[in-house]
Amino acid sequence: MKIGLVSLGCPKNLVDSEVMLGLAQEAGHQLTRDTENADVLVINTCAFIDSAKQESIDTILEMAQHKKEGTCRRLIVTGCLAERYRDELRREIPEIDAVLGTGEVPDIVKAIGGGAIGSVAAPLAFYRGPSHEPGATSHEPRTTSERPTYIYDADTPRLLSTPRHYAYVKIAEGCDYKCAFCIIPTLRGPYRSRSEDSIVREAESLAARGVKELLLISQDTTF
Repeated sequence: MKIGLVSLGCPKNLVDSEVMLGLAQEAGHQLTRDTENADVLVINTCAFIDSAKQESIDTILEMAQHKKEGTCRRLIVTGCLAERYRDELRREIPEIDAVLGTGEVPDIVKAIGGGAIGSVAAPLAFYRGPSHEPGATSHEPRTTSERPTYIYDADTPRLLSTPRHYAYVKIAEGCDYKCAFCIIPTLRGPYRSRSEDSIVREAESLAARGVKELLLISQDTTF
């Protein structure tokens, strides 16, 4: 199938998008930059501030039009908006077929293959805790055990979308601070760091591919 992906928000989110593209390509799917001709559209959303939320919603609605009028047969919403508002998204935008939070990046291949092209498939959502069974709606904050814990490593397939001379290396994910103004711990989960070996191996692999500049990123890089 031809997969189109729209990535919104920060470089950390872009790395997640690159991982999803790498996983999709490894699974045998064709990637396309032309959203009008994609069989499956993926929107990797941001939800850090109100304007980012609105941009994400507007983009989802725009891509939903391709499902109504174009070749798209499956619409997948991922990322921070999906992590925070998965139940609301499924309820308010029925064109969405699958919702993946920030901890469910590896499930992108399953979401893409969740239904045959042209068939009517039930919406898919991926849940981490017993309080979030399919069809349930809860506005209560997720417990620490229910929050995202995923982080990629040096062996994870990844398709770079930046110019050839530079690439991002996500060295950690999440945050343990409880700042009243910030929703990052809810959206991204508790702090977890990649191992030194994983980071070095990825850096060496990127350098071997011709990357000249490596930008180290995370939610709290100096932690």
